[in-house]
Amino acid sequence: MSETTFNQGLRLKRFAMAATTYLLWLGLFAYVRYMGLSQIPWAVLWRCTCLVALCNIALLLVFLSGLNRCFKDPSLTLFQMGMGTFWVMVGVYYSGEARGGLLLLYLVVFVYGLFRLKVRQFLFLSAFAIASYGAVLFLLQRQDPDGFNTRLEVMNLLILMVVLPWFSLVGGYITSLREKVARAMATIEKLAIHDDLTQVFNRRQMFEILEREKALGDRGVHPFSICIFDLDHFKRVNDTFGHEAGDIVLRTVAQAIQKNLRDIDHIARYGGEEFILILTNSGVSEAMQCAERVRVLTEGLAFDGLPADFRVTISVGVTKYTPSEDIKASIGRADDALYRAKSKGRNRVEYEPAKRRGGQGGAGAREKKG
Repeated sequence: MSETTFNQGLRLKRFAMAATTYLLWLGLFAYVRYMGLSQIPWAVLWRCTCLVALCNIALLLVFLSGLNRCFKDPSLTLFQMGMGTFWVMVGVYYSGEARGGLLLLYLVVFVYGLFRLKVRQFLFLSAFAIASYGAVLFLLQRQDPDGFNTRLEVMNLLILMVVLPWFSLVGGYITSLREKVARAMATIEKLAIHDDLTQVFNRRQMFEILEREKALGDRGVHPFSICIFDLDHFKRVNDTFGHEAGDIVLRTVAQAIQKNLRDIDHIARYGGEEFILILTNSGVSEAMQCAERVRVLTEGLAFDGLPADFRVTISVGVTKYTPSEDIKASIGRADDALYRAKSKGRNRVEYEPAKRRGGQGGAGAREKKG
C-alpha cells in the first residue's frame, strides 16, 4: 500500500468518526425533544437530519474522488470542525432547558481538531463558536424577552469564552507535541536504515532491499543487477591524511554517486570502504554503463580539506541476479568480479556472469582481497 493510499484511508476513518458523531447528536436532540425539554418541531428536526446527511454525503464524495488532495489540508479538518460548530449552534438554539448541558458538544468538535489544528486555528474556531453562541442568545432574547434568563445565559456564554480558548491552547500544544514525535520517529527510522557516516543505506537495509528485489525478480517482474565497489588504496588515505580525511573521502564519494543514480536504484555501505549498488530493472549492459559512469565520476571528485590534486579511484564488480538463486551467491559473483578488477590494476569495471558451481566463490575472493 502506498503512503498516499494509507493517508487517504486515515482521512476516511476520521471522516467516519465525525459522521458517527453527527448520528449521536441527532439521537440526543431527538431524546431532548421527546422528553419535552425542547420545543423544536419534529419537522425542523427531520429537515436538519436530512441536511446533515447531505453535507456528509458531499464530504464523502470529495474524499472518495480525491478532490480533498487539492487543498492545503487534505483532511479538511478546519472545514469539518466549522461545519460541526454550525450544527451545534443550530442544536443549542432549539435545545430550550437542555441548552446549558448541550454546550459540551462544542468540546466534542474541538477534540476532532487534535488530529491536525495548530493554536491559531483553534483560536479562530473558538472565536467562531463563541460568536455563533452569542448570536443564538441574541436571537433568543429578541424572540422571548420575558422567558430569557439573562443571568443564566450570560454565565453559559462566559464559561464558553473561558473553556474554548483554554482548550484551544491545550489542543494546539498537543498538536505540536504530535508533530515533534512524528519528526523524532522519522529521524529514528532514518538512523535505523542509513549509515551514520555516509548517509546512504546501511548493510541491514541493503539486504532488505535485495530480498525485495529478489522476490520481484523471481516472479519475473523485472531483472536487477548488483555492483560492488570499493576505494582503491584507501588505507593510504588514512595513513597519509588521517582518519578524519578518510571519512570525508568516503562521505563525498558515497553522496556523489547517490546523487547520480536513478530514483529506483540504491546505494548501501557494505562495510569499511566497500559499497553496493542495487540497480533495479537493469540488465548487464545497463549495469556496466552505470558502473563505468560512477567510476569516471569518482575519478574526477575533489575533496574538502585535501590537496587540490588529490584524487581517488574505485574498482567495480558487476553481476546480474539469476532468478531463484540465493542473494549471497549473487553478491559472491560481484565480489569475484571486484577482485578481478583489482588484480588487473584497479580503477576498472569487471563483470562476472552466472555459472554453475557448488560454492559461493565470493567468500574466498574476499579473503584474498582483504
